[in-house]
Amino acid sequence: MRKTITRLCLIVVLIVLFTGSAFADSLEIVEQYPTDGQKNTSVENLSVKLTFNNPVSSEANRDANAACFKLTDTEGTELPIKVYYSPKNEKQILVLYDTSTMENNKSLVKGDMTYTLSISGDFKDDNGNTLGSDRTVSFSTLNQAFNTRIYLIMMAVMMVAMIGISSRQARKQVDKDEAADLAAQRDAAFNPYKEAKRTGKPVEEIIAQHEKEVAKREARAAKLAAKLGNDEEEEEEEEIPSGNHRVKGPRPIAAAGGKYITGRAALAEAQRAEEERLARRRANAKKKRR
Repeated sequence: MRKTITRLCLIVVLIVLFTGSAFADSLEIVEQYPTDGQKNTSVENLSVKLTFNNPVSSEANRDANAACFKLTDTEGTELPIKVYYSPKNEKQILVLYDTSTMENNKSLVKGDMTYTLSISGDFKDDNGNTLGSDRTVSFSTLNQAFNTRIYLIMMAVMMVAMIGISSRQARKQVDKDEAADLAAQRDAAFNPYKEAKRTGKPVEEIIAQHEKEVAKREARAAKLAAKLGNDEEEEEEEEIPSGNHRVKGPRPIAAAGGKYITGRAALAEAQRAEEERLARRRANAKKKRR
């Protein structure tokens, strides 16, 4: 009886040991890239990297294992492949689309296409263990045509924005130059008697014509000053972490404590000075006629 019990215990131990060894030696895929169902993978260098739980780099199994892989697209076209083994990781292999078979540099890989890598259950590790059942990894490539259109649209929007900003700055500079020219004309000395002598026209006519020109220039200068002033005041501050904030609407610079002069007050003062100067000239002309 005692011998029988001993034999039964030995049998149980052997069964447990062999069963554990069988499970420990079973071959499995523990990691893969791209993952099954992954989208927007690269069209260039189409490949699948597989990592197993056991070493699979034995040269004795390489030819047989290479025949265990098949890469196809959704149309059923089979793509030529190469199988590479990692010198640093004996458990890792790379299944790569073979570009050396391309004719006239024409690749079979397409954008926005689903590809499936089929792995036969006969694939072996270095110890002769097999996967046991077929496995598949499916993934989709990037839609390059769509992405290219988006990129071109973004570039076009940026170009239009840059052209618009450049045009606005150019117009603003033209307005500034014109305002400077008007200011220079305003400050230029005017002698009605010298002009009357040069043209042979009466002094009164020369003064009247000059007043019209001055009024026209002042009106244009005031319009430009208002336009340039509005451009400066309408600039809003963006909210930033330093504590600055966006204003609700255009405000005069003086409201924030600034002392910068936009030019409108100076133009108005210059216009009053010009009017006073013309009034004095008229008065002197009347005195001389008497």
